[in-house]
Order: sequence, then structure tokens, then C-alpha cells
Amino acid sequence: MISSRIALLVGLVGLAACRKGAARLDGHWVGQKATGVATEAQAAANRFAAEMTLDFHGDTIAVKTERAKQTGHYRVLRDEATTVVIVTDEDGAGDEQTFTLEGDSTLSWSALKDKTIVFKKQ
Repeated sequence: MISSRIALLVGLVGLAACRKGAARLDGHWVGQKATGVATEAQAAANRFAAEMTLDFHGDTIAVKTERAKQTGHYRVLRDEATTVVIVTDEDGAGDEQTFTLEGDSTLSWSALKDKTIVFKKQ
């Protein structure tokens, strides 16, 4: 009886640990600008970035643009000094997403190779 309670407790603690997310990402982030795009595309890329928001709460991420909103769960692969690398349940392990923190209020998302979207925390 006691061993089954311990097993249940260990399982619940393990489940909770898997769903913790990255505390440094928690909050509402508003797009500011895009970087690394061609000069002729900069204005359009900045407009797109300014219309985007990210919301992190626990292990849930919501990405909202002017036309769409996607919400799902994510898992932290690496949480280092200035970067957090995640994968989402939707996209899977082969699609790592890298977020670089610059202080407590600026976040850069490496959306594509050498292209980022910069966010400010609100």
C-alpha cells in the first residue's frame, strides 16, 4: 500500500516537472522589429513583427499575428545563460526554436536562419 502511494507521488511529481516551462519566458511579449531581412523587405517584416505577440504561461505558448493564433505546449531542451531552446508538441523535436534574452525585457526569436523577431515584455 505504501509503495503504491510512493509510486503515485513520484509519478505526479515527474508529470509536474515535465510541464514547468521556462520561467524567464513567462509573460506577454510584443513584437518590435525584424532583423536579418533584405533591405527591400524590411518595412514589411517590421510590420509583421509589430503585429505579433507571444504569451508564455507555464508550458503553454500562444503565438498571435494579425490573422491567426496558435496555442500549444512546449518543452525546454536547453535553458542557458542568455538562451532558451524549446520544441513544441505541434512541431515536434525536429523543429527547435531558439529565444535569446537581452536583460529582463527584450527577447529575440530566431524565426529562420539569420533572421530574428525582437520582442519587448509587457
